[in-house]
Amino acid sequence: MFKPKGYFTDGGYIGFLPDGRKQYFPTYDEYMDYLEEDDAA
Repeated sequence: MFKPKGYFTDGGYIGFLPDGRKQYFPTYDEYMDYLEEDDAA
């Protein structure tokens, strides 16, 4: 199972996606929302 992980930066949050890519999000919440949508697809 994929465990969300990433790190905060001065401008937002860098989150790791289940396929190993990194993606920038303005907030941690948006990262979590993205994962939930991705999981539902």
